[in-house]
Amino acid sequence: MSTAQPIASKNTRLRALALVAIGLGLLADGNAAPATPAKPLAIKTCEGLQGMRIAASSIGLPSGGALLESATRAAAVAPYADDEGEHLLTTPERCLVLGSIASIDPAAPAIKFAINLPLSNWNHRALQSGGGGMGGAVITAPGQKASGRFDPMPIDAPYPISLGYVTFGSNGGHASGDFAFTKSDEAMRNWAYEHLKKTRDVAVEVIKLAYKEAPRKVFFSGESAGGREALVMAQKYPNDYDGIIATSPVIQWNAIHLYDNRRRDRLMTGFLNAADIKLVADRTRASCDLADGVADGVIAKYLECTNDVATLRCADGKAGSGCLSDAQIASVNALREPADLGVTLANNISRFPGFGVTGDEDGTGFQWPFYPIGTVAPSMVLPAGMGFEPGRGVILSFGAFWVRHAVVGDETFNPAGFNPAPYAGRLQYLSRLFDATNPDLTAFSARGGRLLIIHPSADNAAPLTMSGQYYRSVVATMGKAAADRTMRLYVGPGGSHNVGGVTQIDALTLLEKWVLQGETPPDAPVAYFKNIGDASLVRAMPACRYPAYAKYVGGDIKLSTSYTCTPRADPLN
Repeated sequence: MSTAQPIASKNTRLRALALVAIGLGLLADGNAAPATPAKPLAIKTCEGLQGMRIAASSIGLPSGGALLESATRAAAVAPYADDEGEHLLTTPERCLVLGSIASIDPAAPAIKFAINLPLSNWNHRALQSGGGGMGGAVITAPGQKASGRFDPMPIDAPYPISLGYVTFGSNGGHASGDFAFTKSDEAMRNWAYEHLKKTRDVAVEVIKLAYKEAPRKVFFSGESAGGREALVMAQKYPNDYDGIIATSPVIQWNAIHLYDNRRRDRLMTGFLNAADIKLVADRTRASCDLADGVADGVIAKYLECTNDVATLRCADGKAGSGCLSDAQIASVNALREPADLGVTLANNISRFPGFGVTGDEDGTGFQWPFYPIGTVAPSMVLPAGMGFEPGRGVILSFGAFWVRHAVVGDETFNPAGFNPAPYAGRLQYLSRLFDATNPDLTAFSARGGRLLIIHPSADNAAPLTMSGQYYRSVVATMGKAAADRTMRLYVGPGGSHNVGGVTQIDALTLLEKWVLQGETPPDAPVAYFKNIGDASLVRAMPACRYPAYAKYVGGDIKLSTSYTCTPRADPLN
């Protein structure tokens, strides 16, 4: 990656618990859209954009205007070895524009953004990328991706910038590792969603400067927190985007943080180590793996798998070898089962659906030992400041941060035993800002907007239960026919947060065909798991439309043709 490229390694950031944003660049096969004459930069030099200003009047929300701080012709980056598989193909030469959008409140940091402009083959479209975690890093993804093998597309597909997309993103309106910004309402609004609208409007103006015309289509894609942002854009700015992809979206932002903070209390006395987690996962696979027709470690028939952790109880309920104590069982239940929140949030959300049962709790990478539990039990009292705990589950730290800094506004507040009731007003306000739970996509649908949600069934950071509940709410609000014209929820079998495993779908091709050609997406697109390094196939399965599941019908389990998407009623409906 070019030294000018403002994207850090995802693993490095997460291991450090900096909780910064993760970008997303989606891919296509280059044949999905109708042929459009490619357009080169219309300005004499890329560098000529440096120092230009975008007036506040050109930005659809109040701001101090934008400055293009630098514009450089970034050199092509040849393929090279990468443990996340980010650089299997050449990243082409491009014009990289970095800049900032000034705030009105002096306490609100400027929004930092990056825009990648194709030099000679602009396809008249733009792709905005959402962030991740707690934000803080500029996101743009000029190449294949910014977060490696966890992106929802085959790792050897062409890069968006190679296909002629202008790609752009921003930093959420604050720097990673900061919490002072949470005291500014403007900065919180920026983080919630306003930085995206402001950056989108600036990018359109820069495109006009660079190519002497506006983009014909603007797409948005995001994973995790960026998936939440993707849905918020469809809900709040339906006229600004033609197609949106939300991957592993954290739809119920406030609810999941309250839920995870409460689980943190449970884990103080009922912590599960690696052996305990494996015990739970083995039991789950023994109970549910064969339900889809093949014992392969993937629970494709995910909705029917029930939580039977009580069968692992030690005889006396106390900690022992090869069994779980009552406190540990309570911790598992606190993760898997729905729970009342103690407060009603936007769109009448008062209950979190729980994480459900995945069967990959002990999976390598980003499952229970990383996201929801960690490797060290939480402490009763957090140190002052950010409140992150090395070794603790990442989303436990997210929950503690949210309660301490966003809800209470006190960096010394102890989130243990937090009671949301006294803060109901604040939580409801934050829910209106951050939560992506509005089921009314009528305006987005009316102007031809199309939405793809991609969610792995074994996501143990942002559970599929949230996407399933949101899908049901859209159907209930708009009717199934209208919902089907507007959105698809595809479930990758197994996988992990941000689609690890057999969940790489060529999502941008599906979106292009739907938006540009009116071609309805299939019910069973192929999902891949390919080796990082040489992109050889490990396995392929269909990613079925919710609530159908991939049933094994015979043949090589590595091939998608050995499965069929099997309809079923949604037992949670």
